[in-house]
Amino acid sequence: MKITAVVFDFNGIFAEPIEFRIVDSICRNLRFGKIMALSNYFINIFRFEKGKLSPQEFWQRVFPCLEPQQYSAWVEAEYEKPARHNNEMYALAERLAKKFPLYCLSNSNFLQGKACRKQKLYAPFKALFLSHETGRAKPFPSAFRNLLEATGLKAGECLFIDDSLRNAVVARLLGFRAIKFSGPTNLEQRLKKLGVI
Repeated sequence: MKITAVVFDFNGIFAEPIEFRIVDSICRNLRFGKIMALSNYFINIFRFEKGKLSPQEFWQRVFPCLEPQQYSAWVEAEYEKPARHNNEMYALAERLAKKFPLYCLSNSNFLQGKACRKQKLYAPFKALFLSHETGRAKPFPSAFRNLLEATGLKAGECLFIDDSLRNAVVARLLGFRAIKFSGPTNLEQRLKKLGVI
């Protein structure tokens, strides 16, 4: 089956995720144990990314002693800063967009989605499938099936690119052609081998 669309993850490919940087910063500021913070983080992350917890609820579960003004200064303010984005990937996406519709299928959260829209970081994509808006997160198959249902695409005609091996494997099992992202140069070489560029 011919590739007719390219589906990208966002975090770790187009922009640097900031959540672990926020965890490190708050651990230092509150002198809170990092192991406990990360444990709380991973226990709650899927509910947060599916939009079932507000950002403030999520971060107060990670750091139970976090005060509202600290949340504003250490979490919300971090998302307002310009994101560190990958210019090489934006250039590659521009080339791909001349030939294929590009879609974004990404685990996200409300603050991230708001900041990325404000900074126009989602500009290359025809449509966004962000977990906090769809209520479906990768690696669960429902996230991939939701994209297919909404676009009318078949899995075999989609090339899926993600920096998580787990997500790429699930996509492959569902019939997508999948690439585990390990940098723009490597991705470009693999796209050339596939005849995509």
